[in-house]
Formats: sequence, C-alpha cells, structure tokens
Amino acid sequence: MRDGSAVPARPAGPDLLPVPGRDGGRGPLAAAPDPVPASGADDLETSAAGRDPEGADLGGDPDGVDLDGDPLAAFMPARMVRWVRAQTGPEPVPDAPDRATLARWYKDFDALVAAARSSPEARAAVERFSGVPLDRLPVKPPAFSKVCAALHATCYDAGLAASRLAGADPAVVAERIGHLRRWLATAGRSTTWLEAAPAPDPDPAAVEELLTPPRSFTTEQVRTLFSALFGVDKGPSVPGVRERFGDEGVRHALLAYLKTGERPLRETVAADLTPDPAPSPDPDLGPDPDLGPDSDLGPDAGTRLDAS
Repeated sequence: MRDGSAVPARPAGPDLLPVPGRDGGRGPLAAAPDPVPASGADDLETSAAGRDPEGADLGGDPDGVDLDGDPLAAFMPARMVRWVRAQTGPEPVPDAPDRATLARWYKDFDALVAAARSSPEARAAVERFSGVPLDRLPVKPPAFSKVCAALHATCYDAGLAASRLAGADPAVVAERIGHLRRWLATAGRSTTWLEAAPAPDPDPAAVEELLTPPRSFTTEQVRTLFSALFGVDKGPSVPGVRERFGDEGVRHALLAYLKTGERPLRETVAADLTPDPAPSPDPDLGPDPDLGPDSDLGPDAGTRLDAS
C-alpha cells in the first residue's frame, strides 16, 4: 500500500522472499547509536552524490511497480523498493521507515541476494526485481549498522565514512552511504547523536586541558570533548572529529565554547546533515567513474579508523 492505495500482492514463491518489517514509529534515540551486530548478512547503504548507480533498473520495471516519486527510493536502491512493495500485505508499508524496519529490509534483501548464488528459485526472485545482473551484486555488501556507525563516527561526512568501509566495492559503498545518509537526515534523524539528550556542561578547566590534544584520550576526556563541542555525552569518534575538522578546528571550537558557550562544530554538522537530492538514473552499479583512487569517496580516501 502506498499513500493509502493498495498494491496488489504478487506470488513470490514459498519461503524465498522474507516479508519485510512493517513496524513504523520512531527508532531509538542516539544515546548508543547503531552498534554493529554480530550477524553476518547485514545491510549498509550508500549512493555517490545522491545518484542511484542502478538507475537503469528504473526504466524497465520487471514487475510493473511504478517507482516514480516513491518515497522509499530515497532510502534504498530500486531493486529493494520493488521487493518491498511486492511483499506488501494488508498492512501499509511506512514511507518513512524507522531504524528497525529499514535495517530488517536491508538484511533480508541481502540474504536473498546471497542465497541466489546457490538457489535457482532465489536467483529467479532477484532477477525479477533487479535490472542489475546477479554477478554484479555483492555477495556480502557492507551492513546497514556498519554504514550507519561509520557515518555517526565521522560526523556524517560521506567521504570519511567511505574510507572506513574500504575493501568493499566502492560503487556499492557509495550507493549505501548515499541512501542511509539521506535516511539519517530525514526519517532516521532521531537516531543521530545530534538528537541525543543534552549532556551537562563540562568543567571549563577540563576543557582548557584539551586545547592541546593528549596523545590518547581517557573516557572522561572524551566525555568532556563531546560535551564542549556538541553538547552530548556520546557522539562521533575522536579520530573522526579530528579527521574532519583538524586539531586547529577543534581547538578554535573549544575556545569559542569557553568564551561564549557556542558550539560551532555542532552547528556545522547539523547544517550539513540535510537531505541530498533524490537518486537519479545511472547506467549500472559501477564502478562509478568519479570514484577513482583520489576521490574522497574512493577506497583510499583518508585513514581507515576504528568506528568507536
């Protein structure tokens, strides 16, 4: 069902297509944003510069589902949108899915693609929804939770997040980062650390000690840093903050906090985390010619850091 109108259910073969989750509502707040689960078949999404590398799939829809203007296309590639819509039962599918729902969709669809390598039935199901050949789809793409964790850690910087996911197909990484960053900016905003409960103001003397960054941060120093810079107890990673803003940028922000109580880096992150344009058609799933080794979205971008 989309916008109140029913979408006819379509036969999908027994036990091949997991029914996507339908629970709506708001996801958990970001006090502990997106821990990486231990399960194997996960789902992390991304799209370079708001483009859907699978855009050609939109033109010849194999299942007759009209994706033009579909709100789910902002949060997942066309092949997944078709699959979710085809599994629709009597209950409505949320246009703005919460974290649990979107994570389950990614996980279940990734599991279906993985099963298609050995199951003719699963292969037929994937080919029904995807205009991208099966051998171009990754067996194990980066997980939803892992992509979200990389974005949280790097203050939602797409290029720095991609550098933490080095080793995966750059086009797939770009696709998932783009879609999930767009979700974090809109329907998933409540799961960002920007929306976490405010932290107590730190001791000014403790903040002054951080004007020269220590070689390693204690837990209390991390708490002081995040409270002064962002007003939260738990936020990005210390390496992610330093990589995005540089030690001088962090120092100037700490001085601004000590002098006026302002938090310029928080304002910058909040202003930057805005929805990218909706995905536009692109020939196939890459590799994207813009994602060369020197690109800020390429596998060699930045230093791969711990996502903690």
